[in-house]
Amino acid sequence: DPGSRDPVTPVSVEQQRRALKFIIDNMFKDEAFGLTPALLSKMTVDKWWDGGGIDDIYEDPTWPVHDRIMGIQSSSLTMLMNPTTLRRVYDNEFRTPNDQDMITLPELLDTISAAIWSELDKKPAEPTTARKPWISSLRRNLQREHLERLIELTLPDAGFTAAYKPISNLALMKIRDIRQKIAQTLEQKAILDPYSVGHLSEAQVRIDKALDAQYIYNTNDMRGGGGP
Repeated sequence: DPGSRDPVTPVSVEQQRRALKFIIDNMFKDEAFGLTPALLSKMTVDKWWDGGGIDDIYEDPTWPVHDRIMGIQSSSLTMLMNPTTLRRVYDNEFRTPNDQDMITLPELLDTISAAIWSELDKKPAEPTTARKPWISSLRRNLQREHLERLIELTLPDAGFTAAYKPISNLALMKIRDIRQKIAQTLEQKAILDPYSVGHLSEAQVRIDKALDAQYIYNTNDMRGGGGP
């Protein structure tokens, strides 16, 4: 119809960037949850022997802070980094005239990665300890989840669409970038707390294994299934 709205219209880039910033500020930062020792000491389970609370009497009285926060952050990462969402971002780049601004796959993955691994972009001013770690327990869980999502995006069965390869290539690029920053951070191992060192060392091993798997897969693929 004359003057009618197009049936498919990408969300404005300003709105997309605001939404991404909102998720980062409210899901990926420790302070966003407002949790303190004083508050957590009061977060428990009411144990009643009536029909509505009988199941709760067997639960741990303490609130599972790490499990709950990790669940929230994991869900947020799923919404941002699932193959369908990434494919739509990739397609929207083509739908939008190239003289107009639009959020791109590199921008999306770079923004998420920079927010989640921000500790790797700076150095401790003084030695850290297990009681005051360089990377907090909540952030370590978040970083582990993020790294797992990036690795999954590089796997051969991560997607069967035309967008799979560019998504996989960008994920590999981010993994290598994180690997390099981890290596630089671990050069400060002498002043880092054991939690952060253990976490980063384990992440380094996982990245190396993922990159090795990519090399083996690509080599076999070129050989037509790994035959001699």
